[in-house]
Amino acid sequence: MPATLRPFPFETPIAPDALIDRREELRRLSQAAEERVHVRLAGPRRFGKTSLLLAHAQGLQGAGWRTVHVDMYGVTSLAEICVRIASSYSRLRDGRLRAHLDSLGSRLGLSLTPAGPGLTLGPRQRVPSPEATQTAAAELLDLPLTLFERDRIPTLVVFDEFQDLLTAGTSLDGLLRSHVQYHGDAAVYIYAGSQPSLMRKLFSDRERPLYGQAEPLELGPLPLDDVLVELSERFEELGEDPVGALAPLMSTAAGHPQRTMLLAHLLHRELSARAQGTTTLPEGAEVEEIALADAVVRRALSMTNEAHQAVWDGLSGGKKAVLVALADGDSPTGTTTARRLETSRATLQSALRELAKEGQHVTRDGDMALWRFVDPLLALWVRQRGRTY
Repeated sequence: MPATLRPFPFETPIAPDALIDRREELRRLSQAAEERVHVRLAGPRRFGKTSLLLAHAQGLQGAGWRTVHVDMYGVTSLAEICVRIASSYSRLRDGRLRAHLDSLGSRLGLSLTPAGPGLTLGPRQRVPSPEATQTAAAELLDLPLTLFERDRIPTLVVFDEFQDLLTAGTSLDGLLRSHVQYHGDAAVYIYAGSQPSLMRKLFSDRERPLYGQAEPLELGPLPLDDVLVELSERFEELGEDPVGALAPLMSTAAGHPQRTMLLAHLLHRELSARAQGTTTLPEGAEVEEIALADAVVRRALSMTNEAHQAVWDGLSGGKKAVLVALADGDSPTGTTTARRLETSRATLQSALRELAKEGQHVTRDGDMALWRFVDPLLALWVRQRGRTY
C-alpha cells in the first residue's frame, strides 16, 4: 500500500510497490536481464516507462545487480552525454568509482558538485578538446565492464529518452555500439524512448549501427480490470467509498497510467473533503456515481486546460483537423471529414503521418486498427474545445 499522504501519485513516477499491473512487462525485462539481452522500451511520455523501470531496477538490485539510470532528455553534445553518464554512476555511492570519476572529470575540466550528483563546467575552466571528450566517453561507456572485472557484479544500464542521442550526434549510436558489444555478462542495456519514429530509426534501420541490437517492448494501456481491482483496494484501505464513480472514471482514463492516477487522486480528494463536511467540486457534495465521475473529469480538464491549449497552439492546421475528426469519431482522412473541415484529403493524410511519427498524440494497436488519442483528456478537450471549465 502506498503512503496515505499520496495514495494516487500522478506527478512523479510511481513507487515499485504501487505499480499497477505491468506483470508481463516486468517478466520480460527480468528474463532479458537473465539472458543478457538488451531491450528497446517504447511508449508515449507519461505512460509509465520510468515507473516500470524503477520496479525492474529494484528487482535486480535485490538479486545483487547494480543499476544506473541515465536520462538523455535534451542532450545536445557528446560532452553533455558524458556529464549525464558520470552523474548517474556517481549515485552508486562507490568510493573507488567516485575517485575514478573525479580523476576523469579533472582531465575534462569538470567537477562533481557538492550539493549532490551532477557535473558542472566552471566558467574559468578550459573547454575539453574533442579528443579528450572522446576519451572520456569511451571510459564512461566501458564502466560496466571495468566494474564487472573488479567485483563480478553485473550492471543494468538504462538510457532514458534514448532517441535524443541522434540530436547530440548522428554517429553516436555507432560509438555506443562499439563499446556495448564487448560487455557480454557485464551489463544489460535498456534503451527507453518516447518517440517511436526515432527509436525505429535507431534500431530498425539496417544502415544504423544498433540495427537488431535490442529486443522490442512496447508499453500499451493498463488493463481496465486490473486497474479497477487495484484502485478499489486502495480506496477500501483509505476507508473511502467511490460511490459508483470509480468505474466510469477509469473507463474515461482508458488505461493511460498518468491520467488513471490523476482521476483517482481527484476522486480521493473529493471524498476526503466530504468526510470533513466540504467539497472540492462546483457541483457540490450531492453528486454521486456517473454525475460524480463527470464532475471529477471536468475538474481534471480545468487543471489540464492550459497544457492542452499549449499543445493545440503548437499544431499545424492539418494536425488540428485530424485530431478534431478523431475526437468527433470520424475517419481522420476520409472524404466526408475533408469536406466538413474544408481541407484536402492529402493534407489530412500528411498530417496523420506526422502525428504517427511523433507518437505523442495518436496511436493504434496495429497497422489495421483504428487510430485513437494517446491522452483521453486531450480527446475530451478537443471535442469540447472553447468551453470554460
